[in-house]
Amino acid sequence: ARRRNLAWTFQLRREEVVDRITDAYITTVSAINRAGYAERRVRLLDLLVGITQEQQRQGLTLPIDLKLARGQLSGARSLAKILKEQSVAGSIELSRALGMESPQDLHLSSELPETPIPPSAQALLGTSLNQHPSLQVQRAVIDQAKADYKLERYRLYPSVNLDGSALHIDDFGSSGAEVYAGAVTVNIPIFDFGAQIATTRAKLLKYKAERARLLSISDDVTFEVVKTYQEIYVLSQNILSLQEEVSKADRDLQVTNSQQQQGIAPPLTAIEKELRLIAKKDDLDGIEVRRLILYSALQKAAGGSWQWTK
Repeated sequence: ARRRNLAWTFQLRREEVVDRITDAYITTVSAINRAGYAERRVRLLDLLVGITQEQQRQGLTLPIDLKLARGQLSGARSLAKILKEQSVAGSIELSRALGMESPQDLHLSSELPETPIPPSAQALLGTSLNQHPSLQVQRAVIDQAKADYKLERYRLYPSVNLDGSALHIDDFGSSGAEVYAGAVTVNIPIFDFGAQIATTRAKLLKYKAERARLLSISDDVTFEVVKTYQEIYVLSQNILSLQEEVSKADRDLQVTNSQQQQGIAPPLTAIEKELRLIAKKDDLDGIEVRRLILYSALQKAAGGSWQWTK
């Protein structure tokens, strides 16, 4: 039972390590990719501040407009710095998790993993649920508790010990003697003031408690898988909505750029349209990253019965 416990516990720990490394990889690559949006946002807002200052000198804008533009620029610079530090921290975490001596030895691809096809809930919560490592660990604990209870129960029965010895005496002459001795010891656990009965009862209660805990663990595993499915569904709905908004913002920017080339649209309008497009793309990438992390969490919740990352 202990050997099986260790084996299934090892698999649980393995899935935790895989989930942690996958999470770190996705967030690090996402921070590196989103840094491009942040840098572009800083350049656009810096240009926006310059144009707003010039318009204020001409009396075309109010002081609050310049204050707002400078606040947005300051926030964009802070965000760009945070994303840079996040990518550095993520690289350090990944290099340590992978056993590398230095983050410089780590070379990350800029492409995130493809979104996997959602696994069948019936497959995860059906027959494969019985093979979940968490349940297997608990079954090993139950077997161990059962063995401990049986051992203590056997100690309630009387025990009999038989000791014997034989001795040969000889004076190296014509005469000799044989001496035999034997003893029978019977131990009846009556006069222990109920200590053994109490110990046996405690082991029995522990055995029953571990059996009841198996159902609780099964419910927890099912709840975790169902909750992760629900979160993936919600994010997928949000992604569909954001994709429509990104397409609309991209179309508006193209129209504005065309109008600007014809001298119809002012420069500020084009900058604002591009800033809106960058914000929508950044939001979309952020939600897609969260969905990928949830797929990694689903693999962990399934105990490795469904494999996404190889």
